[in-house]
Amino acid sequence: MSDNSTDGLGGLFDFSFEKFITPSIVKIVYIVVIVMAGLWWLSLIFLGISAGGIGGFLGGLIFGGLAALLMVLFYRIFLELTMILFRIHDNTDVMANKQ
Repeated sequence: MSDNSTDGLGGLFDFSFEKFITPSIVKIVYIVVIVMAGLWWLSLIFLGISAGGIGGFLGGLIFGGLAALLMVLFYRIFLELTMILFRIHDNTDVMANKQ
């Protein structure tokens, strides 16, 4: 990244918004999303067991897994689009500084 990004959360208190923290925390956010999707999937399995025995278990296992997978996929796409915006910013800075 260019000098507009910062490592860690030091940029959190940059009230001029000259340093971006999103590129440095996007990996952490993605890990949290994966963990939350897994916990959500497990909770759907347990809810299925308590609601409908083996049928509920299989429903939670299949449909809960599919829902968790879609959730991770959509968050991944959102985070990639966010990072694309930062790369566009960095490349625009490079082009502007060359002129």
